[in-house]
Amino acid sequence: MSDNKEIPMPKAETEEEPVNLNVTDIAYCKQIIEIASNKGAFQAKELAIVGVTYNRISKWLEENKPTDAEETSTAQGETKDD
Repeated sequence: MSDNKEIPMPKAETEEEPVNLNVTDIAYCKQIIEIASNKGAFQAKELAIVGVTYNRISKWLEENKPTDAEETSTAQGETKDD
């Protein structure tokens, strides 16, 4: 006789917390594209959209990189009160 017991699955929550992305998350996306590209993870027909997406992420990161003052105050736990 076999023990075919079902494993209880966690119940899905009905209310999801909003997802907050930050500059670091977007920078990780850029790194993921770089690593995947170096490993040959994309087919030739996919390269155009990968390149466009990579360029858009790179431009966004350049336009939204924190200044030295913002990096220092964030690291020290301070927030901007504008």
